[in-house]
Amino acid sequence: MDATQWAGVLSFGLASAVCLVTACRPWPLLAIVNGCYAAECVFGWRHGLHNAAIAAMGEYYSGRTSIQMVLIAIALGLGAIFILARRTDPAGRARTSAATATLVTALLFILETISLHDVDAVLYRPVAGLLIIGWLWLLLGGATIVGALREVRRTGVKSR
Repeated sequence: MDATQWAGVLSFGLASAVCLVTACRPWPLLAIVNGCYAAECVFGWRHGLHNAAIAAMGEYYSGRTSIQMVLIAIALGLGAIFILARRTDPAGRARTSAATATLVTALLFILETISLHDVDAVLYRPVAGLLIIGWLWLLLGGATIVGALREVRRTGVKSR
């Protein structure tokens, strides 16, 4: 594993542990999802998924242009913004900032899985010993941790 992978494992592993300990809503979903992000940083299944999708699409994929792929990414982004703009979850409870950061992380993984070459050129550019994607993982994992801790400060640790 390289330093970028370790950054993801550390960031999302800690986020998972904090969400588990604080029972941050929606508990235990946030702990499980962030744990899966940590595992994804180790194994990189998203790259295999992308390659399998291309192989399955065969000739259909060869006709895709960069602008079409960018439009797909924009559609995913607008969908994520719509989800994040909702102030409450389906049960009517206020959405936590830890949940919001976890949703944004999912969008980042989806964007990386689509693998747009121009976007990949930015995400995989090294900065101060880590790839930019690693810095984004640290930022999003940290935002999840801060959100979970703010939730505990506001409501106290919940009993299970």
